[in-house]
Amino acid sequence: MSGYVKVYDWMLGLGLKPGEILAFAIIYSFGKDGEWFQGSASYLGARIGVKDRDTVFKYRSSLVGKGLLEKRKRWEKGQRLCDYKPTEKIGRAYPKNGQGAYPKNGLHKNRPDSIRDNSKEINNKERVTMSPEDFHLRHRK
Repeated sequence: MSGYVKVYDWMLGLGLKPGEILAFAIIYSFGKDGEWFQGSASYLGARIGVKDRDTVFKYRSSLVGKGLLEKRKRWEKGQRLCDYKPTEKIGRAYPKNGQGAYPKNGLHKNRPDSIRDNSKEINNKERVTMSPEDFHLRHRK
């Protein structure tokens, strides 16, 4: 699958494994405006370069367990589906536009003063675009 995944600098500081970072970055890109990511495990796996669906399930469960993603279960045509979006914790901590101005969509309006404003630090770092395969190679442990 062609395209790119936008990984913000602050995502690298969340203590996640490389595959979790990529999965989170994709779900974050869909859900940063409060929308739910409704992509399948196969879709997510293809985007991050992982063929094993169980690994994708493990990544999503880990991200939910760490409080980074919210999970919603729903039924469609007799099939149980799960949707994901970044938690309010993520929305308050990191501005989606990177400029320090928090949008009026409600995701950031109750931002506590105890969370450090990372927008200037994020903007001053160079953005790097790389394929999921290159990302895995660079961040191997």
